[in-house]
Amino acid sequence: MRNKTPIVLFLLLCSAFNYAQTTFSGTVKDKTSGEALAYVNIGIVNKNVGTVTDANGKFTLAIDSSFDGETIRISMVGYKALVFPAADFKKKITTDPLLFLERSTSNLKEVVIKKKKMTTGILGNVPARKTESAGFVNNVLGNEIGVPIKLKKKPTYLKSFHAMIDFNRYRELKFRLNFYDLKDGLPNNSLLSENIIVTSTLKKGQLDVDLTPYNIWAEGDFFVSIELIEGLGEGGLHFIADYKGTPVITRAASQGKWNADPADGLSFAFWVTAAY
Repeated sequence: MRNKTPIVLFLLLCSAFNYAQTTFSGTVKDKTSGEALAYVNIGIVNKNVGTVTDANGKFTLAIDSSFDGETIRISMVGYKALVFPAADFKKKITTDPLLFLERSTSNLKEVVIKKKKMTTGILGNVPARKTESAGFVNNVLGNEIGVPIKLKKKPTYLKSFHAMIDFNRYRELKFRLNFYDLKDGLPNNSLLSENIIVTSTLKKGQLDVDLTPYNIWAEGDFFVSIELIEGLGEGGLHFIADYKGTPVITRAASQGKWNADPADGLSFAFWVTAAY
């Protein structure tokens, strides 16, 4: 029998403490308008060392010398990503702390819809009752937790997202909702053309997010995640969870490596209302 005590998923940054670590600070702006860009992901690819820009486009990232041969990626939905060797990134930021992202034309695959009557239904892990409690316990920016969701038919139009919060001890919850297609069972490319930023003061119960303004279509099984984008202070955020749905997938920081089985098959109560 499984232990029914609350489960904590520790999403921690990995550090190599035997190397010299230096902190680098900068600002990310829109290349055309010069406007500061909030919540841009910055990190070392697949190394779980990363962060997110604040509301004013500013960031601080500690990088030790062991990562000089790795790749740093700066990205956000709707913009072309910037990629640097880590050593070049450090030189660039030391000389000029401004980074500029260029808007991209949408590279989302066109969905062809044949005229037909669509059925509205539920996809994902709807909780029947509380069996476990798990979630964020720290404020590492760029942390993501989510679950794969299987389609019944394709294409499928996503109308709303739902999650069952067990407890929210933050004054105000603010996060980015992400949707990805899947490759080899892991999150791959974003299904979005713009950010979905959600704020809520809900302490317990069902969280609902209207997706209709974002015109999200899925043509295969997909992944939905919640990403921390602001330091929330002391507290904690847990969701109702069980072992019946698709297992949780996490990553510890922006641009980090996806972890496909952090909690022995645990699944969160994340689901969507969809038309197909």
